[in-house]
Amino acid sequence: MVKRRREEAKLSVLRTVDVPLLEVSGICLRREAGNDMALVAFGDRTSMAAWVELPSDDRGAYRWKTVDLADVKGSLIPRDDPQVEAVCADGAGRILILQEWPPRLELLDWEARRIAARINLEIPVDHPLYESWFDSEGSQGEGAAFMQNGHLLIAKEKDPAAFIEFGPPGEASSGFGPDSALKGGARWPLADGAHIFEPLETWMPTPELLESCADFSDLEVGPDRRLYLLSDKSQTIARVDDLVAGDPVAHADEVWKLPLLDGKPEGLALTRSGRAIVALDTKVAKENLVLLEPPIAEGATS
Repeated sequence: MVKRRREEAKLSVLRTVDVPLLEVSGICLRREAGNDMALVAFGDRTSMAAWVELPSDDRGAYRWKTVDLADVKGSLIPRDDPQVEAVCADGAGRILILQEWPPRLELLDWEARRIAARINLEIPVDHPLYESWFDSEGSQGEGAAFMQNGHLLIAKEKDPAAFIEFGPPGEASSGFGPDSALKGGARWPLADGAHIFEPLETWMPTPELLESCADFSDLEVGPDRRLYLLSDKSQTIARVDDLVAGDPVAHADEVWKLPLLDGKPEGLALTRSGRAIVALDTKVAKENLVLLEPPIAEGATS
């Protein structure tokens, strides 16, 4: 069952930040070994990305820098309508970029400005999600999280919503939890080059989780190494229980309601203090990032 907090179920806005992008579609935090953090943002209007060193104080100044992915060596992301839906970062400074259609990923070496690896996400024809995954008008990946063993957890948005562990064909699923999520500061163990990933395990939400999160819009691993889920349609954030290999059901143990926001919630990140950062899809590059309070990650300090 989903348990709702009685006193802290509703979040409020601590502050808003201007990201120099239109229609922000994905954000992520790069957690480095020394506890330094950088926030990276992508939009789905153009191939521009923006990044900022995250201040130690959640109220500190944000000084953004930008890069055009169309100028990155080896990238297949188009300059217009890139359809970037999710991003996540490893401790080596590499950014994984998930395109909704076609369903593929590029691993960007940020410093070298090159694509180090490319992953095609393929679902076998006999898989129950095959038809909805390859429907170009349907729903594919909207969130991603690295795993220590080189696998990926992908959130499928809707019709139906699901969590999918992707990895090289034939490998065993490990499930997703604090012990399998990539550690802060660690490099995701994927070799350069082209790869094909297939589903190794699929988890469907309980009716209670689906009632609280009608769609899956983004994923984030918090400073407590727990998995957090953003829902645009329900305007909520949920903390997801461990996804266990062999148990095809996904539960949540906590749900928070977002405040009324001036834009569509598309991206989720968590600061070192455990506060949620939500990116908004807006038509102007103003007040399109919000920091929320109170902190939601277990063990976090305000």
